[in-house]
Amino acid sequence: MKTLRKARLTPRAALLRTTMAGLAASALAAAFSPAAHALEPVSNAARQDVAQAAAVAPPDVRTVMQSIYQVDGQGKDSYEVANGSVATYWYGHSFDLNGTRYFTGFTWDTRERYGKPGEDDAGPDTQVNLAEATYTLTGSTPDKPWQFRGMTNTIGNFGAYEKPEFVDPKRKPVEYRTPAGKLVLAVPTDGFDNGTSFTGYALFVFNPGPRDELKDKVWTYVGSVNTGSDNSAACADGDVMPCVSSQGELSFAAHGGSDMPRISIKVSGTTITGPGKTRQLGAADTVTYHYDAAGKKYASQ
Repeated sequence: MKTLRKARLTPRAALLRTTMAGLAASALAAAFSPAAHALEPVSNAARQDVAQAAAVAPPDVRTVMQSIYQVDGQGKDSYEVANGSVATYWYGHSFDLNGTRYFTGFTWDTRERYGKPGEDDAGPDTQVNLAEATYTLTGSTPDKPWQFRGMTNTIGNFGAYEKPEFVDPKRKPVEYRTPAGKLVLAVPTDGFDNGTSFTGYALFVFNPGPRDELKDKVWTYVGSVNTGSDNSAACADGDVMPCVSSQGELSFAAHGGSDMPRISIKVSGTTITGPGKTRQLGAADTVTYHYDAAGKKYASQ
């Protein structure tokens, strides 16, 4: 599986716009999305409740970062937290699950620095740590509508060269609710490497119900999938290699007796088949992923 990466950081403004714009979309998706599992018809009262919840501003970057790292960054979305480790706000997502409105802020942080200059250099296998803080819309006063539910200082590692997979603000997240009451979340990502841009999704599972506290976390990163690529920056209008571009649409579906869904990537566009040759992508090129319970990651079939 190719890791997405990018040479720029997502600006704070883009992150905040993504968070705020995603509130209403997440709420409506939770109520009406065909990707959700076994949803019942929604009453007018329920729609009104969803709309009202979506209008409540979620916890801000400063609140999320301080909840996780216990260091006040004075509103900054990236700052040093311990021994040279730098923490950065990554993504915020609001959603409804089992009658409760949640908001989760995700962050990533780099390694602590203990080596001499040059010993801590990052390589392709140097990933970043993911962390999260989650809140519920159950506060007792109007000025504090969100109540802190908890945080996890590590839910997985991803990225390369000590950079994360970067959020793609042009696409919306995709959700799936499992029969056992979990939420599977696909966060859209993009990246660029050697003249080729990539799109994909980072995958997470939210498990608020009964679980083995020693083995199962509330949030867990369960892998990333690629959905498309474009080599226009490297193909030189076809003089260096054929120019190709592909796009993919991610969808969830129930998977036999498993609580975790199957993921399908329906692709379109073109791909290189040989020196100077390309072809159109179609239904036969659909890629399917299943959840590997032993590895706790999604893997292609």
